[in-house]
Amino acid sequence: MIYSLALVLLLGFELSFYLLIVQTGVAEHYNSDMITLFPMFAGGVAGTILGGFSWGRISNPVHKIIIALLLQLLLSFFYPDYNAFTLVLLGLSVGVMAPLGIYLFKAKQQKELLAALAIAYTIGTYFFTYDPDHRIYMAVGFTSIALLSAFMLRDYVVETDAKEVSHPYLQYLPLMLWIFLDSNLFETLSRHADMDIWSHYTFTIIAFHLLGLIGAYCIKMSTIKKHIFIASIFALSYTLSYLEEPLLLAIIYPFAISYYNVVVFTTLSKEARISKLAFMMIFVGWMASGLGLAVALSGALH
Repeated sequence: MIYSLALVLLLGFELSFYLLIVQTGVAEHYNSDMITLFPMFAGGVAGTILGGFSWGRISNPVHKIIIALLLQLLLSFFYPDYNAFTLVLLGLSVGVMAPLGIYLFKAKQQKELLAALAIAYTIGTYFFTYDPDHRIYMAVGFTSIALLSAFMLRDYVVETDAKEVSHPYLQYLPLMLWIFLDSNLFETLSRHADMDIWSHYTFTIIAFHLLGLIGAYCIKMSTIKKHIFIASIFALSYTLSYLEEPLLLAIIYPFAISYYNVVVFTTLSKEARISKLAFMMIFVGWMASGLGLAVALSGALH
């Protein structure tokens, strides 16, 4: 029971850190300038690779997480004024967490996963409109909770026999597409004053985030049907964005985000080899989201 609670808090508040500090905090502070933010991106890729390998005598994923979170906590006190070096370190700490945080989950720990995502999306949505330059207390607070949770897990052993065999690489391609579409639409909407759904429909968005999580847990269908369904709700989200229908978008888009992320996290948590999981996280996470951001800034899809 204590391990389940710790897993929920660790993933939930680390995702909250990513959403409010990395994705919408630091990025907003530097006006999503890809050149300025590149050191953080590079650090994230390096950290993700590092997370997939043994660190000499430190092989326990939880011990690596504790080290990464200690670094993240130190850097949180400097938020949001980072230089190129500290941006690299910030990306490194978050990057290390990316594969390791997922690897701790067993494929069958759906309830814990849903609870963690519910925490992240509720907190991330509620505080989305809070001034990005004044989130230092969030950075420190979220990291502190995640770090305390990691200490609660310090004797936790990942049951590798509960993992499935390694997935073919092609199985990850749809996941990259969903993250790309999400990153692109999110960045586009956040820059569109008339479609600022987070300011006007905060609780509607939270509600449909939660419904998306419940739907992903309760609606059983084949993998192919899941991807067809995700493609459909993303197509609808983009259509509503183009038609400038904020209320309907505040209903459909959060549902799409929550639903596809359950599919992403569940698929990744089944990966038997942590080195392969780290390798795939580079593409599924950093590359897909970075490309989505770049395309949004160019306006190529809008």
